[in-house]
Amino acid sequence: MSDILTWLGGAGGVGAVAKAVFDIVKARSDARKVNADSAAVLVQTAAESNKDLGEDLREVRTELREVRATQRRHDDVLRVHHRWDEQVVDQLRQLGGSIADPPPLYLPEAP
Repeated sequence: MSDILTWLGGAGGVGAVAKAVFDIVKARSDARKVNADSAAVLVQTAAESNKDLGEDLREVRTELREVRATQRRHDDVLRVHHRWDEQVVDQLRQLGGSIADPPPLYLPEAP
């Protein structure tokens, strides 16, 4: 009877070790799956963020082009107006009037 108990104990021990090895392998496999799933979520989130940022950047570039075009038109109008101011001042002085130079239409250059 003791041989049977010894054999059963040994078989139980082998079974326990096999179960432990199986659990470890399964846990590592599950961990890899979780890591892969997490990576997939991160990649998807990054791709969506990148798409949103790309759309925002296109919008900003379009708006910047519009602002620059408007600024160029304003600069053109101011140049014409400044020449007109100088002509009026010159004519008034030629007629004997005393008038100060016209105020600047542009901001001073930054140093």
